[in-house]
Amino acid sequence: MMRFTIKAKLASAFGAIIVLSGVTGGLAYMKLTQFAETTSSLVHRAERIDKIGQLQNYVLDQTRQERDVVAAVTEAEVTKITEEIKRNRAEVKRLRDEVHATATETGRKLLDKFSAAYDKMDATEDEVIKFSIMNSNNRGFQLWTAEGVPILKEFTAVLDGLAAEAGRAAPSIERSNALLALETIRTQSEAAQKHLSLSYYVTSLDDLNATIKALLIDIDALRAATQRGSAALSAAGLSPSALTAQTDRLAKMLTQVGNIVKEGGNIRGGMLASTDGKANADAAIATSGDYITYLRKSMSEQAAEADQEASRAKMLMMGAVIVSLLVAVGSALWIALGISRALGRAVGLASAVAGGDLTQTAQVSSNDEVGDLVNSLNQMVEKLRQIVSDALTAADNVSAGSQQLSASAEQLSQGASEQASSAEEASSSMEEMAANVKQNAENASQTEKIAAQSAADAEASGAAVGRAVEAMQTIAGKITIVQEIARQTDLLALNAAVEAARAGEHGRGFAVVASEVRKLAERSQAAAAEIGQLSSETVKVAQDAGAMLAKLVPDIKKTAELVLEITVACREQDLGSAQINQAIQQLDQVGQQNAGASEQVSATSEELASQAEQLQSAIAFFRIDSATSPPRASRPQEEPIERAVVQLRSKASAMATAERGVQTPAPKPRRARAVRVAGGGSGFAFNLNSGTDDRDDEFKRF
Repeated sequence: MMRFTIKAKLASAFGAIIVLSGVTGGLAYMKLTQFAETTSSLVHRAERIDKIGQLQNYVLDQTRQERDVVAAVTEAEVTKITEEIKRNRAEVKRLRDEVHATATETGRKLLDKFSAAYDKMDATEDEVIKFSIMNSNNRGFQLWTAEGVPILKEFTAVLDGLAAEAGRAAPSIERSNALLALETIRTQSEAAQKHLSLSYYVTSLDDLNATIKALLIDIDALRAATQRGSAALSAAGLSPSALTAQTDRLAKMLTQVGNIVKEGGNIRGGMLASTDGKANADAAIATSGDYITYLRKSMSEQAAEADQEASRAKMLMMGAVIVSLLVAVGSALWIALGISRALGRAVGLASAVAGGDLTQTAQVSSNDEVGDLVNSLNQMVEKLRQIVSDALTAADNVSAGSQQLSASAEQLSQGASEQASSAEEASSSMEEMAANVKQNAENASQTEKIAAQSAADAEASGAAVGRAVEAMQTIAGKITIVQEIARQTDLLALNAAVEAARAGEHGRGFAVVASEVRKLAERSQAAAAEIGQLSSETVKVAQDAGAMLAKLVPDIKKTAELVLEITVACREQDLGSAQINQAIQQLDQVGQQNAGASEQVSATSEELASQAEQLQSAIAFFRIDSATSPPRASRPQEEPIERAVVQLRSKASAMATAERGVQTPAPKPRRARAVRVAGGGSGFAFNLNSGTDDRDDEFKRF
């Protein structure tokens, strides 16, 4: 199964979220770029609309300037207005070229239409300016004002002088004809002046031509009237030469001014400006307006398309955000549930161990750090189960050995009583032999005591207790490892909480899980400390048992020495019957000592059994099989021990029965307290029955 750690899970989840966030960001960037391009296009089109608006204003200014140039009075005004028109034309062309450079194909076609209309407008405007430069009315008016008015004054003065001179003459027909002729000349000059003045203000060429024609007729009439008046003046005796000269000057001036005004520059320019000029200007404004309409329509279409793109972008971004949220929530639930379930099983296992139940195991399917933690806990429980089982076995063996030792002490006590009775019977006949017998009995009693706890079996018991001590120390070491694991778990949980806090809102759930893991680690550490304390107490009890066994070794050595002494004593008995009585007495003494020693051995065995029970009670806190609290059945290894104990007790009973006829009864031996074996296991079984082995030849029975 592929290992998928929590780090890999978190990396996968956050990687997916980051990828989706990147997709969302990329989509947003792409759409924002499109929006920026659309906005830039709209801004550029708005700028083009603004420039076309400025262009239209310049065109309208040119139209106004056309009227101004037509209405200009002086040549300086015409020149000034003409320069303004040129500047407007330059601005219009500049704006048109700028817009044309950034316009689309359709926009350029519309601008080309504007250019054609504007070129016609400029051509018409040039004609208007040309006519305006002629300035016919103003030139004629200025010429009349500058030269014609003085001539008219001189003409009027001459005419007035002749009229006054004729009025001073005697009344006659000639004088009346002269005055009538002068009045006719005056009337004709005034009529010519009137038509000349009207020619300044007419607005059409027809009216101008009619007025100039009337002016010329008036001039001809003035000349004819002057000729007739000259004849009448001459008839009246007045000189007509001055009047003829002034009339000729006035007629020439009127004709010259009339010819200038007849050019009709102002009228022609005004008419051209109001007809073709206005039409061309309207066409230019209309074509530029068509381009503005096209731009506005394009902007509306582009804005609508941008709205649709914005709606699509919103939907795509909302979908990406929803997918990101689903992935984030799903990943968080997946990781949180996986961790919480595995930690729940780990907590259950730790609680079972804290309650002394070593039969439980935790099953996890995740192949990550939490799975490693649970597997480590399972291994720890398995190791604890093995250690507790070994400790129980060792305690059972110690208890069985104490039972066998108690039975041996009972047999020793029975033997001592028998020897005491024999010594008393023999002492009546042989005092010397009695002393030797007593000594022999004493040595035999101590030999029996030492035989009950032979050197090999005592060393084996010490080794068993040593292994129990080592097992307890191993338990303590393992518990230390458990405490270290709990501490490391606590540190890992703390680090996880710190990392979750750095993650912010996304790490809140993981921070809660890390807090729970930390609490579980603290509880595991406390339980491990309690188990370590129990293991230490068990080690102490086992060490005490080992010390007790160690005390037996010197006794065994001393027993060997006593056996040697018994051998010497027996040889001395062979040397002379004189020593038999003394030996019997010594045997009696030995029997008494054996009785005391057997009591001591019995007490020691009971104490050893009590210590074994305490050890069993301490270790019984742990349950290593599926049973809840039934008594432990005897194991096959305990059967030889039980048989040996039964044989020893049978022999002791037989010896007691054989002694019932003796006058001085043997002291009643104290029965060793039987200890129930709580459970089987490895250890040492003391076989103290009457069976023989290959080492029996080393000893001599008396």
